Amino acid sequence: MNHVTKRANAGFTIIELLLAMSFVAALLLAVALTIVQIGTIYNKGMTLKEVNQTGRVISDDIRRSIAESSAFDASTSFLPVLSGGREIGGRLCTGQVSYVWNYAWAIQANERDIIGYESNDDTIRLLKIPDGASAYCAQSGTGFVYSEVRPVDALEATELLRQGDRTLSIHQMSLVEPPNGDDSLTGQRLFTVSFTIGSGDTTALNTDRTACLPPGEANANFAYCAVQQFTLVTRAGNRVN
Repeated sequence: MNHVTKRANAGFTIIELLLAMSFVAALLLAVALTIVQIGTIYNKGMTLKEVNQTGRVISDDIRRSIAESSAFDASTSFLPVLSGGREIGGRLCTGQVSYVWNYAWAIQANERDIIGYESNDDTIRLLKIPDGASAYCAQSGTGFVYSEVRPVDALEATELLRQGDRTLSIHQMSLVEPPNGDDSLTGQRLFTVSFTIGSGDTTALNTDRTACLPPGEANANFAYCAVQQFTLVTRAGNRVN
């Protein structure tokens, strides 16, 4: 009877303690990994949300600007900016406002011809400038009359891709006038605008910058990489003959 009482009060053995500690350690590791995974998924969701919200804002802004403008010629109002034969950005002049932008890869590569401000070294991502004369699409020889944004215009300009927790950039922009898009009766002209925005770090994107690298590949960034293409159709001009 005394032997049984002594054994019951002896406590845990070393093996039992090791097993318990191993179980607790595994449980804590599982909890930590779950928290990390939840944080990664949350950051991915916030990145996608920011890309989509920004894309909608830009789409609405461009659609409204074109709709409020007179019909314009795409061949002289939508122009690429070239450097060494490569397209590093572009310009869209609607006759009321002008948009100028640099592509993300050119910004990251520090291309010398990317457009900035005359008064400082700030880099433009997607800038909207009041420009009733379409001055930023005026060309002189092989270049533009205004290769940089003038200080007087910078005061009224709006950067549509402000830097924040997730720096977004333009990866592609196009404006196309479809066949029979010019209505001679109303004087309106139909345009299809397409643009791609996403993470400014191009090393985390595939070669044509249309998607993020899959997890596991070098430079992949699941949590903070997102790319989305937006397409809108709008009409310019409201003249009635």
